[in-house]
Amino acid sequence: MSLLYKGNYYKRFEPILNRISGKKVTEICFGDTIIAEYCRKKSIEWKGIDINEVFVTNALKKGLSAERNDILSIAKLPEADTCIICGSLYHFNISLESLFTKMLESAPLIIISEPVLNLSNNKGIIGKLAKASANVNGKKQAFRFTEETLLAALNHLKEKLKFEYSIVDRFEKDLIIVIKK
Repeated sequence: MSLLYKGNYYKRFEPILNRISGKKVTEICFGDTIIAEYCRKKSIEWKGIDINEVFVTNALKKGLSAERNDILSIAKLPEADTCIICGSLYHFNISLESLFTKMLESAPLIIISEPVLNLSNNKGIIGKLAKASANVNGKKQAFRFTEETLLAALNHLKEKLKFEYSIVDRFEKDLIIVIKK
């Protein structure tokens, strides 16, 4: 990931961290624990949910509140002031309405950071290699958002689920979006 972000992997979290509100954060598909460590330093209660056993085990070893679960199989996400999904929205491209319903029920503020410039969108061998390398629990994940497809999905969902969103920042290939009920 550091290579993909040209050595700026940790900096990609700054626009997210600067927008956290309240004393409780739920982070879905957390992967690493950068946001969790920030929350710990700021005395913010953090709860992470991820399907990847390695990520959850790592978080638990650090004394963090993490749960291994499939987000789509959970009836309800934990209540929070802020719900965060960073770099993983593409996993839910066919289940966005279900995911957004759960996030909106969980927190009044949602922060999304999603890459919209992706190697897997390239034609040729690089695109094929990038598509082949992404999987969740052995299932291939070739789909990636572009800015246009992400904004189209958000515009469709905002009408249906009644929320407002704004693009609040861009960091390299990521679009940072804030959603409010």
